[in-house]
Amino acid sequence: MKKVILVGLVTVGTLFAGSAEALMKQNGCFACHAVASKKSAPAFAGIGMRNKRFEGANAKEVIMHSIKNGSKGKYPMFSDTAMPAYPNFTQEELSTLADYILSQAPKAKGRRGQGGCSGKKGMGRRGMMQ
Repeated sequence: MKKVILVGLVTVGTLFAGSAEALMKQNGCFACHAVASKKSAPAFAGIGMRNKRFEGANAKEVIMHSIKNGSKGKYPMFSDTAMPAYPNFTQEELSTLADYILSQAPKAKGRRGQGGCSGKKGMGRRGMMQ
């Protein structure tokens, strides 16, 4: 019985990751983002870690809002990069994407496990925003 439940959970997790990654590929997300390394935009792992840390229980909603409406200036190292709005996503798709991004948080690299992002309050070492 335990093996059946475990196999079921692994299958659901794989399908979930696959559908999120498929949406990301179809919409060009990987052109700017990577899972655990920086490109021209923050890594999904860093986004997940930062939102969990600063937004807590609202992390998923904040990520969904940023995907749907776009954003700019949330990540000091990427202050010149704007996230375009994707109003075409359904609530279910936004939820799938946000869950996937949050699930990548353990892969975060950089200072304090934030994918190279120091945070959002005050000035930290080397003059970076915290």
